[in-house]
Amino acid sequence: MSRCLPDKSLTQVQAGLGSEAEQAHVQSCPGCAQRLRALARDLAVISRVLATTAEPATRTVRTARRWLPAAVGASALAVAALLWVEVAVWRAVTFVPPTMQPEEVSAILTEVSAALFSVRGYTTTRAEADELVPRLESEEDAESDCDGPDWLVTPGCGPAALTPTATSEWGWAEE
Repeated sequence: MSRCLPDKSLTQVQAGLGSEAEQAHVQSCPGCAQRLRALARDLAVISRVLATTAEPATRTVRTARRWLPAAVGASALAVAALLWVEVAVWRAVTFVPPTMQPEEVSAILTEVSAALFSVRGYTTTRAEADELVPRLESEEDAESDCDGPDWLVTPGCGPAALTPTATSEWGWAEE
């Protein structure tokens, strides 16, 4: 087992704070004397570097991003205000027309259907449209062989029955 001094004791001896026994050991032990000279050399280098080099400059904090949290908060507040104005204030001020009656909807859809599916290229008048609605409703109420899941394979039904012809009043093949 080695009887050499630990580094803490060598540091105390180098600073002049070591005990008499430690100083006597360093003078008698060549290993400890060599370690003490290396420690003194390292401390001299550190002292010289600290004395000759300039103090490091402090890092300046960039102020460009200090406004970022405030901008995010202001943006969130603006979006919340915009949503509040849209939902609460704007909807309360705007006039919402009353809903249409079913009769009005039926009349408008009849006119649109007559205009879209007109074979002769003209739209029907209001009287013709009113006349058409009961006729279409009665045709829809009538039982047909082409209704049900087997309409495509039933004789007389199928794509040929749905092709437009010039003889029909509305342009569809009659059965």
